[in-house]
Amino acid sequence: MGTVAKSSSHNFRAAMLDVEGGYAGWSKDVTESDLNWDFVRFDSKDSLITQLEQQVYDVVFIPCSMRALVDIELMNDIQKIQPHTVRVFIGAEFWNASYKSKAADSAHRIFPSHISFPEISDELDYLVKLVKLLNRSSLQSYIGSIGCLPTPPRIYRKLTDAVSSEIADLGDISHIVEQDPAVTAQVMKQVNSAFFGLNRQISDLKEAISLLGVRSLRSIALSCQLNEQFKQSRDWDAFDFEKINQRSLLVARLAQAICRRVGASKVMQEQAFLAGLLHDLGILIMASHDPEQYKKLLNYAVKKQKPIYLVEKAAFGFFHGEVAGALLALWNIPPQVVEAVMLHHVPHLSNSKEFTPLTAVHVADAMLPSVPVEGECDLASHLSLRYLDQVGVMEEVPQWRIVANEYRVRMVSNI
Repeated sequence: MGTVAKSSSHNFRAAMLDVEGGYAGWSKDVTESDLNWDFVRFDSKDSLITQLEQQVYDVVFIPCSMRALVDIELMNDIQKIQPHTVRVFIGAEFWNASYKSKAADSAHRIFPSHISFPEISDELDYLVKLVKLLNRSSLQSYIGSIGCLPTPPRIYRKLTDAVSSEIADLGDISHIVEQDPAVTAQVMKQVNSAFFGLNRQISDLKEAISLLGVRSLRSIALSCQLNEQFKQSRDWDAFDFEKINQRSLLVARLAQAICRRVGASKVMQEQAFLAGLLHDLGILIMASHDPEQYKKLLNYAVKKQKPIYLVEKAAFGFFHGEVAGALLALWNIPPQVVEAVMLHHVPHLSNSKEFTPLTAVHVADAMLPSVPVEGECDLASHLSLRYLDQVGVMEEVPQWRIVANEYRVRMVSNI
């Protein structure tokens, strides 16, 4: 059964599983406020699922119980039924790191248990609008026209299943990686790079995977396979796709380092790493889809001294962050990764006051120089002090610049 609370004028619909009736206060908050929401509570999983199969909702809340895997499985089911719905967990403080990591793969946000609906209503408005932007018809039509796979690459799906499994071991994961020589080579290259600072050469794949970590391995596998799909054409000479990929890896590692410096969770570090790897995927997609047109956009950006994303927006109605974001959302890549990729040039569009993967990727991209581009078009982000002040991290910027200098040196020396 469902309990409905309506605001005086509503635009958005929210559903919550409230088995124990602990969120009746949220219904009251919505009813007595001018919030633009309809809020419906359901007292059983079955009634919630039945309603979701019949009615579209903008947001679904799942309060966290002691049965974490049951809650996570329910959220995954909700994602399948309504993939364009904002998904929120409430109160995961008592879950262990493994459960939190799995929850972050499907949830747009995980709010603390003491939060109230009015406190998060603005952020929910923002998230709903973000999802609608990614699913607008013009952008989806473009994604369909470039011949992208309807599902993520097979090895990524297999590694995701292994991460979620309670029984998969290092041998199982190694066997998955061995099926793709390009991914295997990239894994060995990364482990034996100067970043790891090892005093010996690693030649065993299992040991390499152990050093990388399975989630970082999954990110590298996805990036590697996407790079194979969106290749540089023979007559393309505006910039080197491989240099874009090399820089993206540095952005990913710098974003991860920034997360560590602020004490971010392991989950956030992993999401920032993946978002850093993929942040310029949209550039490769657009440049490989129509090289001649994209070269004209690069030249126009130089001539008019405008950022490339603004020129893309004027030409297409969307820019490369949105293109990559829409594709990744289609593949059920973790929502905060999608958000970071989509907004890394325009983080001020986020109304979040918290440090997120978006913060780390934006800063990392802005603090590393662009790859060489014909006509000296700058593809990197420009540091948004307005956004950093909004998040409350301005005092961290000098230290981040020091860390970034090491990565700048590595970029110049092609490490």
